[in-house]
Amino acid sequence: MRRILRTELRRGTAPWAAAAMCGAGVWMLAVHPDHWGGRWAGLVNYLRTSMLILCALMVAAGVWQAGRERRRGIDEMVTSTPRPGWQPILVAWLAVTLAGTVGVLVAFAGAAVLVARVATYAGDGWWWTLLVGVLALGTATAGGMCVGRLVPLRLAAPVAGLAAYLGMAILTYWDTKGAAWLSPVQDGQAAYQVVPGRVVAWQVGWLLALTVVLLALAARRWLAAALAGVLAMGVAVPIVTGPGPYRLPVDPEAVALVCTETGPPVCVARIHAFLLDEVAPVVQPVLARIEGIPGAPHRAVDDAARPVDQPQLPGDGTIWLHLDQQPTVRGGLAKQDWLETDLRAVTGLNCTYDDHDREAERAYLTGGLAHAWLFELPASPEVPVDRLYALPMPAQRAWFADYLRAAAACDLPALTRLRQPR
Repeated sequence: MRRILRTELRRGTAPWAAAAMCGAGVWMLAVHPDHWGGRWAGLVNYLRTSMLILCALMVAAGVWQAGRERRRGIDEMVTSTPRPGWQPILVAWLAVTLAGTVGVLVAFAGAAVLVARVATYAGDGWWWTLLVGVLALGTATAGGMCVGRLVPLRLAAPVAGLAAYLGMAILTYWDTKGAAWLSPVQDGQAAYQVVPGRVVAWQVGWLLALTVVLLALAARRWLAAALAGVLAMGVAVPIVTGPGPYRLPVDPEAVALVCTETGPPVCVARIHAFLLDEVAPVVQPVLARIEGIPGAPHRAVDDAARPVDQPQLPGDGTIWLHLDQQPTVRGGLAKQDWLETDLRAVTGLNCTYDDHDREAERAYLTGGLAHAWLFELPASPEVPVDRLYALPMPAQRAWFADYLRAAAACDLPALTRLRQPR
């Protein structure tokens, strides 16, 4: 068995699977570094997001391995020996699974080195997320082996890979209920959210049982396949009937606030603390400019720490910063303009109005004036903020306080009058 496994790892489909999976892993990591930069849980979650591509590739590799055995007449060789027929299938599956898994882990290990340099929160739940992902690669290979043994077509590999991709996509993106957990793909989960332990346990049981079913079918062990199938369905029932993948609980330690020690308070979740030194210089000047103005925010806080049942309301004294997709590969700030968009909420208007209402249109032009003053932008014909700058600073701050009060009340006449500072 060991000699056959070594041979398969050196000369079979396994080396190609390892190279393809490593390349695919590197490509996936390069596409969206903002999803995983600086966060261990974010990196493992992104591995699970990548399963949509990676598992499809493993299915194709499993099909190709089974087809290779059929083309080389392995079945005839097995029947002429006293060795059980399922052993070569198990060895071939193990070789491809090990090679593909190592290829993926090598790619993600390179990313882990970058994460380790800047990460400010480790946590421990991401180990189980990683385990489910590794098991899913083995299940995908078993599915490919089953198809390759039962469907003697050369095009079976790409067709099966595409079918696996579509099937997982349907389960993941079209089903918001518990059935989505049947797919190994995990999409939309924030790095500070955790999957309940019971869901992880059921996923592990489901993937193991499904792997046995598929390998038994590939070996044409119908009784074993039937028994394992009953077990797989038994595990699938609590998954399908359980809660869906949305509204996941938050790790309280991950969202514990880390704040600046000097200047206006800027606080980020502990898992995003490596961004604080870059976020604070962008946010603090704005907070300092409006400090003490009635109705103006007095602090900026990472939205990750906002309770799910607490809405983002204007006038609550807080600017909520969205940092989930901000980190770069090296842990820096990827999109400063996104941060400035969060700051624009200070002067935002949430009033509804008729497109043909001229008074409402003028009120929104006043919002542009307030935005220009807040960010100290130069005057333009559309935004004549120079008139506001010409006033003494106490008068400018009083004007901004009047604007915030009128904006909160959607007082269109007052907003129109403020269009002419005086």
